[in-house]
Amino acid sequence: MGTAGAILYGIVGVAEGLAQQSQALPPGEIDCGYRVNLLRDRVVAMTERSPHQSADDPQDEIVSNLIRETRAACASRGDVANALRLDEIAGRLRDHLELRSREDQARRDLLAL
Repeated sequence: MGTAGAILYGIVGVAEGLAQQSQALPPGEIDCGYRVNLLRDRVVAMTERSPHQSADDPQDEIVSNLIRETRAACASRGDVANALRLDEIAGRLRDHLELRSREDQARRDLLAL
């Protein structure tokens, strides 16, 4: 009985996590704290990808949209703490994307020599 309960708990947790990462989730269904943690983890994972993994990957835009949606939902509830965390995550993502763009340009310049 304990194993079945643990499996069910895991399935429910995965389903909740997937639902919270869905774009266009109605603002009332967004769990700000949980979604901010998920977005933080996704951005960390994005920074660990190789240039080949990130080439032509739509994750940059998807995560940016999720951050905007989450920021709007949290702001509408007056959740200042999570809005500030989202601002920090968005800034780190922007820094990462700019760095990756500079590295891509440097790689192209080197290959042109």
